[in-house]
Amino acid sequence: MSKLFECVEILDFKRIPLSAKQREGKEKIYPYYGAQGIIDYVDDYLFDGEYILVAEDGNNLKSLNENIATWAEGKFWVNNHAHILGKKQGYNLKYMYYLINSLDLRGYITGSAQPKLNQDNLANLKLEIPDKTIQDKIVGILSALDKKIEINQKVTIKLESMVKTIYDYWFMQFEFPNEEGKPYKSSGGKMVWNEELKREIPEEWANGTLEDLGEIVAGGTPSTNHPEYYSENGIAWITPNDLSNSNDKYITHGERDISEIGINNSSARLMPEGTVLLTSRAPIGYLGIAANEVCTNQGFKSIVPNGKFGSEFIYYTVEKMIGYLKLLGTGSTFTEISKAVVAKVKIVIPEELIVKRFEEMVLDICAKRKIIEKENKELVALRDFLLPLLMNGQVSFKSSYIEKNENL
Repeated sequence: MSKLFECVEILDFKRIPLSAKQREGKEKIYPYYGAQGIIDYVDDYLFDGEYILVAEDGNNLKSLNENIATWAEGKFWVNNHAHILGKKQGYNLKYMYYLINSLDLRGYITGSAQPKLNQDNLANLKLEIPDKTIQDKIVGILSALDKKIEINQKVTIKLESMVKTIYDYWFMQFEFPNEEGKPYKSSGGKMVWNEELKREIPEEWANGTLEDLGEIVAGGTPSTNHPEYYSENGIAWITPNDLSNSNDKYITHGERDISEIGINNSSARLMPEGTVLLTSRAPIGYLGIAANEVCTNQGFKSIVPNGKFGSEFIYYTVEKMIGYLKLLGTGSTFTEISKAVVAKVKIVIPEELIVKRFEEMVLDICAKRKIIEKENKELVALRDFLLPLLMNGQVSFKSSYIEKNENL
């Protein structure tokens, strides 16, 4: 049995907090880390290398919605809300990172209003540490999975950029292909003044509102006083939290599912695959596309496509309106935007043929992203399944298997 301070160097004495005012005007070069990851960028760094950052405070210490340890490498700065752990002879630092994230440390947390993991409690964590050879092998497997997940995330960012570029070119700059395949506006395509929108738009286009794209649907929450309204593998029920905690565009399930009896006894409504999900409170502006039938809580004003406009077009059209939608929010406890307000937001309505051609052009790109997001869910589930088993010694791998799969 070892204690954490025997396995890592605790480097909290090197951290220096910078206030928001101090960070103002600084060139954004190096990551500036807080308790749960990067919160800003600054023009200098305190650390250069590989380190573990462990949250010192914050509600996540009790909710555990995210890992409490962050892997940081390269040049970066850290404030005083994260403990800094460095490498010590005889221990694999990446193994220690995985080990910390596999533990439930809530018994070491002090404070109720403001949870805190102090340095003494962290340093004296009692740990079962295997031989370094085993540490290295376990890290080989888990790192390979993490590397593949990271590569997939980078690919989705590139795919997203491609679709956004096409959308902007066609529907913001009005450079969609004309009948000769040339960019419409710069090739002399006729633009006309639209009095309702107070701007020029292509001649055959019109003004409209978001409700012209599809039916605006609100959600609902089954009573939590009835456990039978919720189900392990029931109907996908999405909350704003599910979108805020995910980088996925295509949404399959949230943290909880509801049962058929739950949906029948609430204002939640089952919506088809392809529905564009828009959070309308707490906060306004998270977006997703339903990858299967889903329903949501009342924090959404979703758009069910009406057949004239596809999901991708609606998604990016709404995305361009997020800043404006936030300005329309009202409320004292939290800002919210109503169904009636969402429905009447003014937009440009392109020719249906142009929208159809856009959807056809981005079809393969979006399908690829959907596949990659599904693969990443499976990889994350595999890693999270293996992590505690490997750390507890419940699962082991033959050396030949590990050597073969270290570069998954």
